[in-house]
Amino acid sequence: MTKLDKTFLIIGALLLMTAATLSAYGFHGLADSLTEADRLSWRWAVQMQVYHAIGLLLITLLVMQTGPSRLLDIARGLFVFGVIVFSGSVYAEKLGAPAAIVEIAPMGGSSFMLAWLLVALAVFLRK
Repeated sequence: MTKLDKTFLIIGALLLMTAATLSAYGFHGLADSLTEADRLSWRWAVQMQVYHAIGLLLITLLVMQTGPSRLLDIARGLFVFGVIVFSGSVYAEKLGAPAAIVEIAPMGGSSFMLAWLLVALAVFLRK
């Protein structure tokens, strides 16, 4: 296992841990202060964090199994960036940051899409 692989496995695990924590906090701690629409946004942010943290772990296992890949390294970085920007901006806005913060969320969503495209391309190009 390379240092980079170990780093991404740790990040993936921590993203899943924080997703579980934020899910519980949204359900229990924010239940009375969020509207139904806000709770749905919070839940969607948690779900996207979970999906892409699992993707990060799976892609890292793929790299460990098949060997280094620059495209997969970029994809892994985009997963982390996407969670921070997409989910992070939703969390921040629901916790009281200016509503304009959510305007950066599409950059996170776009990074998810680009990351998955790079995964497909890396697998397609793999000999």
